Amino acid sequence: MINREWPMYRVILENHQLLPLLPRFNLKMGFGELSVDEVCRNHGVNTDFFLEIANAYLDELYVPGEGLSLFSLSTMVSYIKSTHKYYIDIALPMVEEKINRLMSRSALSKKEISLVTNFFNDYKKDFMAHLSQEEENILPYVLELERQSAQDLPDPEFIQKLQTYSIHEFEKEHDRLETSLKHLYELIIKYLPPFEDLQLCHQVLNDLAALMKDLVDHADVEDKVLVPRVADLEALVLSRTSTV
Repeated sequence: MINREWPMYRVILENHQLLPLLPRFNLKMGFGELSVDEVCRNHGVNTDFFLEIANAYLDELYVPGEGLSLFSLSTMVSYIKSTHKYYIDIALPMVEEKINRLMSRSALSKKEISLVTNFFNDYKKDFMAHLSQEEENILPYVLELERQSAQDLPDPEFIQKLQTYSIHEFEKEHDRLETSLKHLYELIIKYLPPFEDLQLCHQVLNDLAALMKDLVDHADVEDKVLVPRVADLEALVLSRTSTV
């Protein structure tokens, strides 16, 4: 478990899997001897929230709800939006570029190349649709629920929506997205002929494996922390209106 007093450069050197977190918190390298706390404060980042996310990524047995439940839903929504931006701007383009490069250097047939590229393009389309659904519907709903919960008398139209919708409907998409990416990983390893550019092939597989783990960790934050918190707040708001 890392703590706020450790030098940030040492944390990243010894835990390279935290590199994808840096752009999500807009933390830029060149840390010098600054501690985790100093780096976070210099960039306007809540140190405790960063530590909870970082330690959850480092420890597979860590239960993220224990610490993250202390933070507001708006803080979590901001982090989720930053994570989406990382996927769209960095993670997916990086994997896509390497897959295309691997295909262009391979001796695969046109049919085999199309199989891989179409598989990835279909996955990317589904993934982007999932992110759009969260950005346009789920996250605004979460923020509005938090705002309504702070009011003595919630808006009647919002209450009507609460009576027909539950955040638990949101959980169903994650498993399908992770499974689809795993199928692409298996396709390259199990079913395609060997690639001549073994180094590039390994890079593609490493990037896919890292993205799969990242998606699982991110889904854990949403499913184990965000969803239960929102569900509790939904029940609280509904119970309050039933007594009015």
